[in-house]
Parts: sequence; C-alpha cells; structure tokens
Amino acid sequence: MPVVVTNSGSTPLNLTSIQTLVSFSQTNDCGTQIAAGASCTIQVRFAPAKTGSNNSGLFLNDDGGGSPQGVALTGTGT
Repeated sequence: MPVVVTNSGSTPLNLTSIQTLVSFSQTNDCGTQIAAGASCTIQVRFAPAKTGSNNSGLFLNDDGGGSPQGVALTGTGT
C-alpha cells in the first residue's frame, strides 16, 4: 500500500525517522528532506505476526508542526 507524503509548506521538511509498528514494514524514497511542494512515497507492507485483526501505525518524525505525523494501519492475518 503506497502512502504519498507531500510537503505543502514553503520551506524544506526535514525527516528524522519513518517508523511502522507491529505487523507492518515500510520502504520509502523520501530521504532526509522533502523540498517545498515536493512529494515522496512510502510503501507499507503487511506481514501479520498473529491471526485476526492487527492494528498499527505509520509515523513520520519531522521538523514540521504537529510531529509526529501518523497514519492508522489495519490488516487481518489468516
């Protein structure tokens, strides 16, 4: 599942970390900085550690307001 991150600000956004929690992993092309008006993509993969519902999150730590930014993640392991 791709997650697109867009810097809608007028200055570069500096990323300090991108993390997923239980049962999910990620790869990305974001680097350590997103230029003003630019976007990057985070690919999230579900690898269930248990059967049934798995709730988790994707978190971006940055120097923008409201850090960390978060996306809720849910999957069902079989």
